[in-house]
Amino acid sequence: MEQKYLSDIELYFTSKIENNFIELFEDEFKHVTKVMRHTIGDTLNATDGLGNIYKTIISIINKDSVIASIVETKKYENRFSDIYFCFPRLKSVDRFEFEIEKLVELGITNFIIFHSERTIPKGEKLERWNKIALSAMKQSLRTYLPKFEYLKSIEQINRFEGKKIVLDQNGDTSLINYVQKIKEQSENKSIYFIFGPEGGLSKNEIGQINNCQILTLTPNRLRAETAVIATATIVALI
Repeated sequence: MEQKYLSDIELYFTSKIENNFIELFEDEFKHVTKVMRHTIGDTLNATDGLGNIYKTIISIINKDSVIASIVETKKYENRFSDIYFCFPRLKSVDRFEFEIEKLVELGITNFIIFHSERTIPKGEKLERWNKIALSAMKQSLRTYLPKFEYLKSIEQINRFEGKKIVLDQNGDTSLINYVQKIKEQSENKSIYFIFGPEGGLSKNEIGQINNCQILTLTPNRLRAETAVIATATIVALI
């Protein structure tokens, strides 16, 4: 049965739910009290990032937290729980962060960021990426908090079980023609969509991925972040 999603609400995030109450801290607390200027008795909607949205009524406003009683709970399934998007950091920080933001808005919840031979930035910034994902999750009224993992090389992707799909300009099959078949043949196994940085993956890197299928997205060349977002859009429409 198709899920009915909420709209026109302000969504907050909480990690503390106890005895039918939620509690909001730090940035969430400041937004509730200083920006939205809510008071006791007002309605708040919050998610735990685990698929639930809680409709609540503010009960207590402390100096550093808001406590609200839960009056209704809606549970949503994660349609993308078995979908992983794997891509390296980009030279442009803004484009890379835009990429993460749009993927979260489209519903992607599993991220594997890896270092590629042609990647210029090095290392991970998990705290920053999680912050961007959290903001995008709330803005788009999603209920699953995205998860990030960082790999030092593309070869480490082989330790994950599932179907590996490399998006490359030289692929001999179109993703659009093959995507439904991918879903049908997955048999509830994980699917890993793998992308390169600016300049693409090297032949050596593609050769390091065991039993991968190489697909192409469009006849023309796309920017790295455009290819990733376009793929997520197609996946979201399955």
